[in-house]
Amino acid sequence: MSSLSHPRKVVLITGASDGLGVDVAKKYSATGLTVVMAGRNKAKLETARKAVQSYAKLSDKDVSERLYMVIFDLSSLNSVRQGAQDFLDLNLPLNILINNAGLLCTEREFTEDSKVFEKTIMVNMVGPMLFTQLLLPRMSQTGGRILNLTSSLHDPASPTLAQPTVTDPDRLILPLDNLDGSKSWDRLSFYRASKLADVWWTYVLAERLANSNPKITVNTLCPGFVPTTSLARDSSLFSRLRMKYVMPWFSFAISADQSSNEYLAYGIDDKYANDNGCYYRYGKKTESSKESHDMVKAKTVWNLACDVIGMPEEKMQVSSALS
Repeated sequence: MSSLSHPRKVVLITGASDGLGVDVAKKYSATGLTVVMAGRNKAKLETARKAVQSYAKLSDKDVSERLYMVIFDLSSLNSVRQGAQDFLDLNLPLNILINNAGLLCTEREFTEDSKVFEKTIMVNMVGPMLFTQLLLPRMSQTGGRILNLTSSLHDPASPTLAQPTVTDPDRLILPLDNLDGSKSWDRLSFYRASKLADVWWTYVLAERLANSNPKITVNTLCPGFVPTTSLARDSSLFSRLRMKYVMPWFSFAISADQSSNEYLAYGIDDKYANDNGCYYRYGKKTESSKESHDMVKAKTVWNLACDVIGMPEEKMQVSSALS
């Protein structure tokens, strides 16, 4: 079947093997879309696909035609390239791309590809950026929406349970001379930094698409605090148990059902159709942090990432010196 004659819209969701990604896949599948579930573990993806099949009440024939799997690891750029090619080989259109996968590292690490960025930023920002760039030509055939996952924690003024007050906000924004964590590193600071980087590359890509391919839009979203997500999967047993059984009782926590409904709306609701370069939280456009609008820093990080992913031709001109 030609990609241009596929009867249903297609959504590709990364991080769809567990946590919130499975719930998002369920909601999209139940609306009748073809869903491509991406993850790094085949067995977990197969389990997740069965859960989606059950939720959406799909027959085995429906599954073969409407639920696909693509397996790749965002911590390896070669794996990302192969994952993108595997999707392209399915010969499907791409109407909605949801870069949902992410991680919270427990120690300072690097991937095999670069010492410029430490692993948290590589997996949460650089890998998704490469994946998206490789799929843009396919998406340009039909137009579509790209949704990049971030967090309200990208704002240095946003408190956490571990750090309810911020006395040194400069420590929590992304210092361009410490992208590798060589000067200082802790897991929360670099998770927050990676989420700021996600907003940055979203805004840079939005600017590029507005000029070159306005049929495609890209926006970034905060899913809210969803304790049942798998983000803490590499944390200690105590932390995982606290996340699963204690955190859902906090007033600021939201359910996976509520959050996944918001993901669905951002992807298919007409009221978001013309949004480009926006930040969503709790179902509406809102302002991202002051730092996230520093386009000099945003383009500087974009350009560094372009070198890492081997796409120097995609670099942006940075018009003024860093402040």
